[in-house]
Amino acid sequence: MPHLLKRWQLVLVIVLAVLLTAAIILTSGQRENLTKIEGVVGDIISPVQGFMYRIATSVSDFFQSLAGRQQMLKEYELLKERVTQLEQQLLQMDEAIRENQRLKKLLDFKEEKEHFVVEGVRITGKNPGNWFNTITIDKGSEDGIAVNMAVVNDQGLIGRVIDVGKNWATVRTIVDGQSSISAIVERTRDNGMVKGNNTLTFEDGLCRMINLPLDSDVVAGDRVITSGLGEIFPKGIPIGEVIEVLDQERDMYKTAIIKPHVDFLRLEEALVIRRVDE
Repeated sequence: MPHLLKRWQLVLVIVLAVLLTAAIILTSGQRENLTKIEGVVGDIISPVQGFMYRIATSVSDFFQSLAGRQQMLKEYELLKERVTQLEQQLLQMDEAIRENQRLKKLLDFKEEKEHFVVEGVRITGKNPGNWFNTITIDKGSEDGIAVNMAVVNDQGLIGRVIDVGKNWATVRTIVDGQSSISAIVERTRDNGMVKGNNTLTFEDGLCRMINLPLDSDVVAGDRVITSGLGEIFPKGIPIGEVIEVLDQERDMYKTAIIKPHVDFLRLEEALVIRRVDE
């Protein structure tokens, strides 16, 4: 029984639709008054038209909203990509600024040391370990680099060249246990030998100045520079600062612990120097 009722309802809607269509066709001319049939049909169909209009409007709004969301998602992805590009550019600019600052300091050092021949180099490698006991630079014999040339930066002495190729060289730094430099305490003028503390089994990145006279009044805070003796390191290059003095009665000499001026953990550029008269 319910199925028959639904079928009759469907038939009734179809009949009404046909009648409405026929009425529209027959009365398509402009008239001031509608017939009774047209009025009845209009009363029946008008709510249906309104309902269908609202559905059509809702569907249209939905698809427009969906298209708008897709456009917003597309613009969001484009903005994300642009932000990533800008972040990369910012990092590159920051790195360029830092490099320019380091190179400017090296240039200022070079201009101050007019009696030196200077060659700028980049650090391309280091030995295994926490400290730069030996480093590799990107210039060699083709650029005039030779064994025993001093290597510095704007902070002070890095070490000396111990091996040279055509376009590379190896530098032993002052913190290496095999390094030995004739040095002088700037304030007291006491002479001694600065040796690196780092060995295969021990690393602290410090140096020690040995063979200081027992009557030396060297104290923490004193600066140590190269003495110029030994014909390897030019005189007056900063080495480091005294942080402790060891004075043991049984020893014939004092020993000072030196913290190098150079930050060996963050080396990137350097200068290879030699005296003009060499």
